[in-house]
Amino acid sequence: MRYAERFLSRIDKQRAAEFLSIIFAPQIVSFISFLFISLYLEQSIKMKIISAFTTISFTSIFPSMFVYYLLYKGKIDHPFVPERERRTIPYFFAVLSAFVGFLILLYFKSHWLILASQWCYVSNTFLILLINSRWKISAHSAGLSGPLSVLAWIFGYKAMPLFLLIPLVGWSRLYLRAHSFWQVVGGAVLGIVSTFVQIYLFSKIFG
Repeated sequence: MRYAERFLSRIDKQRAAEFLSIIFAPQIVSFISFLFISLYLEQSIKMKIISAFTTISFTSIFPSMFVYYLLYKGKIDHPFVPERERRTIPYFFAVLSAFVGFLILLYFKSHWLILASQWCYVSNTFLILLINSRWKISAHSAGLSGPLSVLAWIFGYKAMPLFLLIPLVGWSRLYLRAHSFWQVVGGAVLGIVSTFVQIYLFSKIFG
């Protein structure tokens, strides 16, 4: 992550880290990536709308609304839920929400890669939920590396420069002391490996 440190050496690091953590929050990355792949992969206008609305709603909007509901009720103190012990309920809701979205996409016979991506969101979040019971793995790293892996599957080596965002976001989480180095790395590895393996399996079944 040294290049990120050099890149940010001349600006306010605190503000830069906070800005990067916000714009690359898992819900925002999910919103942008699912909107893009839905519009790119689906052939008909109808399916573009259905896939985009379903994926965005059940991976981004509804989980975000639930987090802010918990915030309003005083169950958590920050939208990113820095306390590991308090992350279980938001993660569990995100898993259930994404799974409902997956069933809807399956019913409407969305493009197989959108189905695979939605399922990766379900399974990766569930893995994070399990790991979080013992170790505060970085959801930011996993939430960015997973969608980037989907783009790499679609566009190949042309998407590789986007992976430079991973150490940049990782630096922001380290600077804000939200995670350790290995928690950031662990999230990135989980997102990349789990997503590629599952998309490969989906390609054999549906592709």
